Amino acid sequence: MKTRHLALLSALLLAYVPGWSSEAAHAKMQTPSKQQQVDALFAKWNKPGMPGAAVEVVKDGKVVYRHAFGMADIEQGRPITPTTDFHIASLSKQFTAFAVLLLDQDGKLSLDDDVRKYLPELPDFGQVIKIRHLMNHTSGLRDEWSLLAMAGWRMDDVITDADIMRLVQRQRALNFAPGSEFSYCNTSFTLLSRVVQRASGKSLAAFAKERIFEPLGMRHSFFHEQYGTLVPGRAQSYQPAANGGYEGFALSYSTVGPTSLFTTADDLVLWANNFDSARVGGKKLLAEMQQSAVLDNGKETGYGDGVWVGKYRGLRNIDHNGVDAGFRTYFARFPDQHLAVVILGNSADVLATRLGQRIADIWLDRQLDPLPAPVPDYEDSAEVPKDPSELDALAGTYALGPDSTVTFAKENGRLIGWLNGDDKALFYPASGNAFFMKTANASFSFDPPGADGIVAGGTWYRNVHATRATRIARARLTDSELKAYEGEFYSDELHVLYTVKARDGRVTLDYSRGPVTLDPIGPDSFAGPWPFGVVRFQCTPAAGCSGFTVNEERVRKLQFTKVAVVGTGVGMTGATGVFLAPATTADDKAAYAN
Repeated sequence: MKTRHLALLSALLLAYVPGWSSEAAHAKMQTPSKQQQVDALFAKWNKPGMPGAAVEVVKDGKVVYRHAFGMADIEQGRPITPTTDFHIASLSKQFTAFAVLLLDQDGKLSLDDDVRKYLPELPDFGQVIKIRHLMNHTSGLRDEWSLLAMAGWRMDDVITDADIMRLVQRQRALNFAPGSEFSYCNTSFTLLSRVVQRASGKSLAAFAKERIFEPLGMRHSFFHEQYGTLVPGRAQSYQPAANGGYEGFALSYSTVGPTSLFTTADDLVLWANNFDSARVGGKKLLAEMQQSAVLDNGKETGYGDGVWVGKYRGLRNIDHNGVDAGFRTYFARFPDQHLAVVILGNSADVLATRLGQRIADIWLDRQLDPLPAPVPDYEDSAEVPKDPSELDALAGTYALGPDSTVTFAKENGRLIGWLNGDDKALFYPASGNAFFMKTANASFSFDPPGADGIVAGGTWYRNVHATRATRIARARLTDSELKAYEGEFYSDELHVLYTVKARDGRVTLDYSRGPVTLDPIGPDSFAGPWPFGVVRFQCTPAAGCSGFTVNEERVRKLQFTKVAVVGTGVGMTGATGVFLAPATTADDKAAYAN
């Protein structure tokens, strides 16, 4: 009875408080806490048989949210915890950069040193690449993952530092002059790992353990140098399976620098707090790390030393994400608000960056600039069954801008799409003519078909950005036009042979991974999925097509030259192989063939 009387008295008193009502009191009681709002973001992974994430939020040096969702190992039924070790992909770069900055502080190297001072085995490109250029993606070097894929490697192959270095040593050109542009480059951080080794006399793994992890108490953090090294309790890698559920997503890297750091959410809290305490490195070093690089033309790049430097909704933000196989990671700091967000996920549909932003929205609510419009979260869309026959009208290539396309195709009754130079991905049907991705915050809405049944275009949505797309009418090439592109093409920089064929009225490129269809986007220009981007043939009426270049976001003008296969046998060195010769004209090719 006392409880009822007290409740009644409280209600009567509140009724006489100016600006307050029982409805307002009820609404206040119903407002979920910040912790509950974050729980809701990850609710779909908080169930059996699901991968998930470890999530922590740090405010003023103290952990204010610490939770884990889903399974580290679905097959074994082992849950993720804040102490589960994750492969954190490109979050590794800031630790590699930090190691280099410590060596600079020690006087063992200078950021303005020519990298060939430590790695003389690198090609001389005729321009100085400084260590500083490597740190902030302004070196002009081509990206290792794209080069490996063009050479026929699979990303789930065992890839070692030595494999990468052999490919880098074959390169004869840069994407651009060092310091003149910004282009994200993993090769740079593989080289930085070797610079640490040469300057310190210790491997990056040993140096980081001694100078970073042990002093900070990061007991579960280490560079994973060999893919076969056992990691007890580690998170496994997953991706959504085409027919529902999840499947394993292999990762076999044996290379460190740009990637391959293992750590836990708890350990990353210690790392976050070091940016405030400066216990390791000191304030000057940490400040330098978080300053944007400046190009030769005076323009800031928005990238520091292993970290992005910018703003989120008006607040200064230092962050980075990581994507390897099924691992999706995000680490962000709002220095002025003393807030840090850590997300370590183990499935390709854990959109860690977007989830991190949504956590910032919750924790920094009234301090953020208002959004002009809400950011859609397409991955939360409901999947609506669609008859596979309806997909035929959607297939084709659509122009998004100069040299930028998105292509859709029907495979096994599902819609597959890819930006030129990007991986193929499954698009899931939503309401109307919209299709969404689960592995990126993106969607494509097709226009209704015209009277001829053809879909003429659509709109590509990525976060808050919308881009109109117009179908590219497939060029009807004659048999003689198609024949001009055919032949064998060799790249000395990749040491690989491609075969271009005319097949079913289209141009295909055959290499060790199988045939790839190229879609015409202009005169002698074709678009393909990653890693090919835009393929531009070099043709003249007199000589035909003597070669082509492959161009994608991180590799420019990689040259292939038309050759003739003149025979097989034993060479001067005693090696057995295929012998090639230039085939610049039809007469030359015939001569070599004889």
